[in-house]
Amino acid sequence: MKHAMMKRAAVLPPLLLLLAGIASSAQAAPAPEQDLVLTDATLCKKPGVAPPPLVKDNADRYNARRRFIDLDGSGTCVLMDFWVERLSGSDAAGMRTLEHRFLHFAGGKWVPFETSLELFPFLLRSASTGQTYLVVAPDEDIDDIAAGGIQPAVYTRGKWETAERGMLHTYSLQPVTEGNGRIYRALAARLAQRTAPDKQTPGERQRISVLQFEAAEADKRSAPATRP
Repeated sequence: MKHAMMKRAAVLPPLLLLLAGIASSAQAAPAPEQDLVLTDATLCKKPGVAPPPLVKDNADRYNARRRFIDLDGSGTCVLMDFWVERLSGSDAAGMRTLEHRFLHFAGGKWVPFETSLELFPFLLRSASTGQTYLVVAPDEDIDDIAAGGIQPAVYTRGKWETAERGMLHTYSLQPVTEGNGRIYRALAARLAQRTAPDKQTPGERQRISVLQFEAAEADKRSAPATRP
């Protein structure tokens, strides 16, 4: 009896240590959104041929913005221009639209293309899987109506579709409809960390707030229904 009790006592501490280690690992495991890292979408190689100039602000258009983006993960930039256009020259809120021009380098020249993005994307990369997400979010700093009303959306990289001669080139992104909550939440957190609260523009603060709201809404949609 005494021998058996001593044997159990000798076995028990390692067992407790194992259980404690498992519990500790579970507590240390990062939240899913902490796996997503904000990367610089503009880190890409620009083709050696100069692109067309950015449209100039005038009575009919304003706030023209240009970025070179690694859209397809190839390391070569595509060009994305956005600007606000006044319909019929009106400055009324309902008479402003967000216009764009997308160009990529093909056949030795800049060629127009289309894709699903409504605004410059943010790139989030999973540190564990390497998966890249392109996230669109509103930007009231460009315009509170035309760009501020854009709803957040998530995509993964797709493929170029340029087979038919004379047809407009397209880059087909894959929309992400499941697990968006963690992606929106991760982007909101990264943007909040990137710029101190007292230095954020009104557009940045609004973007973070919208992403947090959409994350909560996405969580509700994905939550399993409970029976009454």
